[in-house]
Amino acid sequence: MDFVISMKSILLKNKYIKKLNSNLKLKKFYSNSLKLNGKSESILFWSTGGMIIQTNLEAVIASSLKLRGHRVRVILCDGVYKACAKRIDFPEVEMKDWGSFCNSCIRQNAKVLEKLGLDITFISELVSESKVTQLRIEADKTTLENYKDLSHEGIHLGSHMESSMMRHTKGGSYEGLEDILKEYAFAILINTEASLNAIKKFSPSKVYMSHGIYADWGPALSVFLNGNIPITSYICCYLTAHFFFGTVRKTSDTFLTIGKDSWEDYYSKGMSDVHKKRLMNFLNRRYHENVTQDMKGLMKQFKGNDDLIYEKYGLDKNKPVWGIMTHINWDAASDYFDMIYENFDEWLFETIKIIYKVKDVQWLIKIHPSELNDNPDTGCQKFIEKNFPDLPPHIKVIKMDDDISPLDFYNVLDGAVTVMGTGGLELSLKGKPVILAGDAHYSKKGFTYDAKDHDDYEKLLIDAGSLNKLDKDKLDHAWKYAYIYFIQKQIPLLPTIGEDLYIDFSKLNYLIPGKNKFMDFICDKIIDGKDFILPEELVKLTHVEEKDQIRTLA
Repeated sequence: MDFVISMKSILLKNKYIKKLNSNLKLKKFYSNSLKLNGKSESILFWSTGGMIIQTNLEAVIASSLKLRGHRVRVILCDGVYKACAKRIDFPEVEMKDWGSFCNSCIRQNAKVLEKLGLDITFISELVSESKVTQLRIEADKTTLENYKDLSHEGIHLGSHMESSMMRHTKGGSYEGLEDILKEYAFAILINTEASLNAIKKFSPSKVYMSHGIYADWGPALSVFLNGNIPITSYICCYLTAHFFFGTVRKTSDTFLTIGKDSWEDYYSKGMSDVHKKRLMNFLNRRYHENVTQDMKGLMKQFKGNDDLIYEKYGLDKNKPVWGIMTHINWDAASDYFDMIYENFDEWLFETIKIIYKVKDVQWLIKIHPSELNDNPDTGCQKFIEKNFPDLPPHIKVIKMDDDISPLDFYNVLDGAVTVMGTGGLELSLKGKPVILAGDAHYSKKGFTYDAKDHDDYEKLLIDAGSLNKLDKDKLDHAWKYAYIYFIQKQIPLLPTIGEDLYIDFSKLNYLIPGKNKFMDFICDKIIDGKDFILPEELVKLTHVEEKDQIRTLA
């Protein structure tokens, strides 16, 4: 017995010493903090969703802002609701068992934040037990007929219900899922109430969050925007450990938004040969070396032989060929950007109906290859097979598993149609006309055909065969925008964030002001609210032209 007591004492003492040493290290680390002469901002990190990688990414930004003299607090989920973004990662788990993941999730995420000495407030601290009971009663009133009308304290929440359920079902039907619908309604109501109370309790001047959609983040985004509190949002982009960042001030803003003033300023500066080489180098490596994250596992071998596609799909070389680039039909892009149709399925249905009569053009409908892994049973290919089993000969489908490289596909096209896919931007760089059925991040920049409504869209499709290649001015616009998007907006979190997107705690010194120009830049933009577009001096640090490669320097 004495031995057991002795061992317990030693373990407790070691734990105490370890915590004391950790606190001393943190105190020394934060002794590098700037003493601000100006205003210290109160910045709230809305880190719900239970995504451990996101917690790592957000923790380094939060710590960096704290080092720069700002007051930082992280809001973390602690299991008040169970219908979180992680549910899609465990589709085999029944709803009654969703809560079994909460304890390990809370512990795992909190540990990262505590290790960096960041202040945490849990959702349960922001919503009383009586309010939780009340919101559960309200959520249980949700049905398939009324879920789009969900609201709380005057804030409309139907769009967040739609995005959450669309993600959960991967574009499938909601029929028979009323219980799951109610669970997401409960999560949305809880997060709405929590964010309202967070404003009252902490009076944040700025908010930082990923996504800005789904049940975990969307309600908070609506609440903060309603309170005129600017939000910094981010998402992973093409290069490893690089991210798009953006300031959101209204619902139409995203991490990809480029303000009118910024666009006019950067466009007026023109492009040098070095800029063009950087962009061409990136695009070549994207398609020939498979360096970008969105191409991992999806890249088909580039063959460079147009005849193979003409033969495979029975195309006539004397008639124009237009592509229709489909989307993953539950893709988050539909939450970020408006479209002229209700959803991707409706857009595809109406598009095919229209092109049935446009016989002077050969249409290739390219199914997104990710459907093969993401949603083969509920995606666009199945949708076409179900609704259009007998397509006319001038309409062909490039299936999700067809061995066709994107570059080979682009090369045979005279033009293309999409809602908001980035493939439209890449085709524009080839001087080919692109019709958009939505507000893509690159629309309204002077080089695309942006449909205003259904009638305008139908007219553009009917006239597709007569649309000319982009003139010099439009092509110039496309290249300048692509340079901003592919080169200046991809911002690295290296080296503190490793290629696995977890924190490298041996490299925390790069978060200290002045140690990493990219982190200095990110923090400056969060505070001043201006567009996250890298200046030339920082772009030079990420590109080494003489080696004809891209690499990020510490």
